[in-house]
Amino acid sequence: MRLKFKKEIFKIMQIADVQEGANVSPDTINLISAALDKEQPDLVVYSGDQIWGYANFRGNKEKVEQALRDITAPVTERNIPFSICFGNHDRQVGVSNKEQFEIYKKIDGFVGEDEDGIDGCANHVIEICDDEEIKYLLYLIDSNTSLSVGYDNVHKNQIEWYRKTRDAYEKKNGTVIPSVVIQHIPVPEIFELITEVKKGMKGAVQGFRNHAGKWYVLNKEKVNPEGFMKESPADPMENSGEFEAMTEKGDVKGIYFGHDHINSFNGKVHGVDLGYTQGAGFHVYGPGLDRGVRMIHLHKNGDLNTYDLRYRNLIGTKVKEKLRYAIFQIMPTNVYDAVHRAIKVLAALIGIAAAAALIVFLTK
Repeated sequence: MRLKFKKEIFKIMQIADVQEGANVSPDTINLISAALDKEQPDLVVYSGDQIWGYANFRGNKEKVEQALRDITAPVTERNIPFSICFGNHDRQVGVSNKEQFEIYKKIDGFVGEDEDGIDGCANHVIEICDDEEIKYLLYLIDSNTSLSVGYDNVHKNQIEWYRKTRDAYEKKNGTVIPSVVIQHIPVPEIFELITEVKKGMKGAVQGFRNHAGKWYVLNKEKVNPEGFMKESPADPMENSGEFEAMTEKGDVKGIYFGHDHINSFNGKVHGVDLGYTQGAGFHVYGPGLDRGVRMIHLHKNGDLNTYDLRYRNLIGTKVKEKLRYAIFQIMPTNVYDAVHRAIKVLAALIGIAAAAALIVFLTK
């Protein structure tokens, strides 16, 4: 699969966590449309959790197809090629990722394959060329969803597929090809960009599962100045060795992901740029008017640079669905967050009840 440079820079736009139901938010569409018009990318990648919620679709393939067409309409209307990888929520609608992949293949402008014989769906590589010379490889990898508790990882046979693909290109071209990886769930090494701090420190976020009882802030010396982290990274329960494999030969220049909607930052770890892309969807929790997309610029000389684009800068402070926007701003970010909020509310209610009982006792 091959795409070509039109100018000196090949522009990839990553759109993360649209996470829409059957009725797509006009604010989501406006954000994507405004970003496309500003940047005019050469390729768009939807990086997982395009749709979610069994209650939204109940396995209805027609509804799923319509939602996927609505989400990708801003791209197809502008005749821009697009590709996808899957997240942990897509399959929960009652239509499998394999079935959804067949729907994507019917949509104008879709580029993508499903590598046979390895775990997940829609693992593939795209060649980005200058005339006939391959300048970059873009790997799109399924970070899987097979765990009943916690988050999955890129599996061993997928890592071996990456290695064999990398090595085959190296043998053919006489050198490794600079590469970028886009997937949904982050690699555990993202924690090398953040710092553990004491509870109560301003701006600290609480870890959970593997990182329960710990608190973190961004390491400002390692990440981009305008980056933000409003929830602890929800990394895999197990480190499968993906990042280690991708640093073996220096070909991978950047790995970019979504998954945690209210994080957007990037920085180098062992020479590889790791980057969170914030959520773009307005029908799910998100970082307010800092919802956005990520641009990844590939230069013909093998260099790379990246930045995000935010709703507030592209459109402003007004949204069309004011009430729904307000509701999703106070939603919990995950089950762990929801449980702790419920505990706090329950404690507050118990406190109020105890105070009321004391007042009644004292006034008798």
